Amino acid sequence: ESGLDKFLRESMAEDEEFKSLFLAQVMELPVSTQLRVLRNFRGLSQAALSKKTRIVQPEVARIERADSNPKARTLERMAKGLGARVEIVPLNVIPLVAAQQIRTQGEDYFDNVTVRAR
Repeated sequence: ESGLDKFLRESMAEDEEFKSLFLAQVMELPVSTQLRVLRNFRGLSQAALSKKTRIVQPEVARIERADSNPKARTLERMAKGLGARVEIVPLNVIPLVAAQQIRTQGEDYFDNVTVRAR
């Protein structure tokens, strides 16, 4: 794990706002890059993802390249292997999704603080 990977993992674990903003930025990347980022975040090698999805490792590598054009079914298998799902989100909606996640997390936090204070 690189220093950046460690920093991102720790920052996202500690700071929900950072996590939401980071994930919103990732959502704007090409699907191939999103898959690679998620695979790295999950701590999986291409070989490990290949085993989980039964997609041969060279195909996983090909899909992670920016110029790839995988079939929808292949993307679904990779996403499932990564504990995710494929969604189509309009670019102009991504900031709204991130804001909603932050608001929900804030509400959950304050609900928990209120419960603990009683």
